[in-house]
Amino acid sequence: GYGIKDRSGLELAQQLKAALERLGLAPQFGATRKVTQDLKLLSLETQIGQTGVRVNPKLIIALGISGAPQHIDYIGTSADILCFNKDPDAPLMRLDQGRPAPRIHPVVGDLFVTVKELISRLLEKGAGP
Repeated sequence: GYGIKDRSGLELAQQLKAALERLGLAPQFGATRKVTQDLKLLSLETQIGQTGVRVNPKLIIALGISGAPQHIDYIGTSADILCFNKDPDAPLMRLDQGRPAPRIHPVVGDLFVTVKELISRLLEKGAGP
């Protein structure tokens, strides 16, 4: 979403992806219309939502996503969503208060701080015994 601001937000997402890959995971990018069409940071093939594709992952790491229905309604209900947003009242951050699935795990704070902290912890885990 717009929360990633610009190319620096995409670079942060790429760093997170690389840290997850070092742990043997295979993350893929998905994006909102704002990221693909407005900011033009990712290709249209990555767009999730009414004008994009439907997905049904086990885990979503949402960076700066507000939670517009045009995006969220195209995500399957079996996902756990780890949401990074500075607005605790953003619709995605409170989505599971109104419906049983997907399961929401909000992380309130500036994603440029909280995601960097997550990356550091993942790298520590990857370097461990």
